[in-house]
Amino acid sequence: MKRLLVMLCSLWVGAAQAAAPLHTSAVYSFSKQGQKIGTVTETFRQSDGRYQLESVTTGIGIFVLLGKIRLASSGEVTDKGLRPLHFEDHRGAGKPNVTQVDFDWEKKNITFRFDGKTESIALEPGTQDRISMLYQFMFAPPKGDINLFMTSGKKLNQYQYKLAGEEKVTTPAGQFKAVHLIKQRTADEDGTEIWLAKDRRYFPVRIVIEERSGAKIEQNLISLSIEGE
Repeated sequence: MKRLLVMLCSLWVGAAQAAAPLHTSAVYSFSKQGQKIGTVTETFRQSDGRYQLESVTTGIGIFVLLGKIRLASSGEVTDKGLRPLHFEDHRGAGKPNVTQVDFDWEKKNITFRFDGKTESIALEPGTQDRISMLYQFMFAPPKGDINLFMTSGKKLNQYQYKLAGEEKVTTPAGQFKAVHLIKQRTADEDGTEIWLAKDRRYFPVRIVIEERSGAKIEQNLISLSIEGE
């Protein structure tokens, strides 16, 4: 099973692109069921073989009362792309609820810290966190269907994305020729669709999440700055 997983992952994480950007800055609109409820601001930096990645979601109108969601990922840049070492999820107003994840690649274990608990399990090859996974495409564009392990902060799950082909997608930032990836919704998991702009280093320009309840959350690119372009 693990051998098959590695073979499938190789379609996605071949040799990392040497020209991957040193710095990106992006802003997205954030909506649920067609109603805009906030904005997402993301920054990525890499230097000396390390990377820092931050995503901050801020509500608008009455949704300001829900507080911000801050996701942060840091780790190494390898010949196969991003290898996370630490991930944090901060959310809520006042004293936020914080989830932390540590990746120990030498000992091959992953440790979760949330709700006052600490849990450790085996770390699977190529594991990403929920935001490093999206930025990994800048280093290794998808070559076919993807089968990978990813953590959202409290557990480690295996995900399968189908490569649905190429299509044009329009966001407030403009029109892009994009690669379309789809993870189908199941009884236990949300569904996800991702559009990666081929001419902008396979940067994610649109993300649609279909929750288990059937509600849809959308993230559409408003602006993007990539160092070196």
